[in-house]
Amino acid sequence: MTFFTQLGLSGSPDKSPDSKPQGKIAPKEFPNPKVPNANQRTAVLVGSAIATLLFAVFFLESGCSKESGKTTTTAIPDQVVSQPSRVASVSTAIAPLATQPPTKAKSRQRKLSTSTYTNAIYGVSFRYPKYDNLQEGDKANLELGGLGPVEMNFVQPGGITISAVELPHKLYTGTNLDAAFFNVSVNPKLTSEECQQFAFPQTDNPETDPVTVSKSKVGATEARAVEGFADDDSNQADVKYYHVFQNGSCYEFALGLEIADESNADQTKPAVKPVNSNEVFRQLDWILSTVKLQPVVTQEKTAPEVASDTPAAPTSTAH
Repeated sequence: MTFFTQLGLSGSPDKSPDSKPQGKIAPKEFPNPKVPNANQRTAVLVGSAIATLLFAVFFLESGCSKESGKTTTTAIPDQVVSQPSRVASVSTAIAPLATQPPTKAKSRQRKLSTSTYTNAIYGVSFRYPKYDNLQEGDKANLELGGLGPVEMNFVQPGGITISAVELPHKLYTGTNLDAAFFNVSVNPKLTSEECQQFAFPQTDNPETDPVTVSKSKVGATEARAVEGFADDDSNQADVKYYHVFQNGSCYEFALGLEIADESNADQTKPAVKPVNSNEVFRQLDWILSTVKLQPVVTQEKTAPEVASDTPAAPTSTAH
C-alpha cells in the first residue's frame, strides 16, 4: 500500500489500474544514491583518516629506509653493485677520502748518547759523546801529526794535563781533517792574575801589538780566552784556550783541530774536500758548555794524637 500511496492512486474499484490518472500526477520520489546518509559520511571520513595515516606512515618508513640504505652503502662498498641508483652518491662520498694525502709520522729527534767524565781530585766534570775517545793520565798528552805535542798555554811551568777527548776520524771521512780534540789541564802554582795570561801566541812588540784576550764562558764560569795558530810545510793547527781560576788553581781547556795542507796533498790519493772548521768547533764548544767546577775540600794530614791513658815507657835509673 505504501507504493500506491507514493504514486497518488486511490484504491477505488471503479477505476481500472491501467487507466490513466486525471489531473496532475505527483513525481516519483526515489532515494538519491548520490547523496550519502549520515552513516556513509562517517564511514568515508574514518576511511580517509585511516588512509591518510597509512600514507604518512608509509612515507616516513620509505624515507628512513632510503637514509639507512645510503649509510649502509657508504659504510660497506660491496653493496654498490646491488644498488646502481646510489653509485653516484657513494662515489661522491668516498672520493674525497681517496684524494687526501697520507699523514706523515712525526719524526722524533734522536737524543745524543753521552758519558760524563768526573775528576774528584780537581773538582772538574764534563759530558762528551760516547763515540768520542777519552784519555786520562799520561795518555791525555796528545800529539798532532806533524806539529808535535799539544802544548799547555800557562805563563809559568807546573801544569798537568788530566784528560783529553778526541773526535773519531769517521765523522769527517773524505775531508782534510787530521785530528780534533778537547783537553783539560790544571796548574796549581799560578795566581789569579797569572791565570788570566797566556804564554802564546807571542808578538814582536807586546806594547804596540798585544795578544788579544777576550772574555768568555766555561759552563757557567767566567773565563779568559785566546786563539792560536801553528803550521808547518804539511799541516796547520787552530787551537782555542780558555783559562779559569778556581779552587786555588788555574784550569785550562784547549779546543783544537789539525788539518792537512792541500797544496802538499799526495796526488795518488783520492781528492778530499776541506773540512768545515766551524762544524768541528761547534761540537767541541758543546763539550765546553757542559763543564762544571766544584769546590775541592782539602784534607790536611795531622800527626796522630797519643791517648792520655797510654802508659809511659819505663825509664831506667842508675844504681
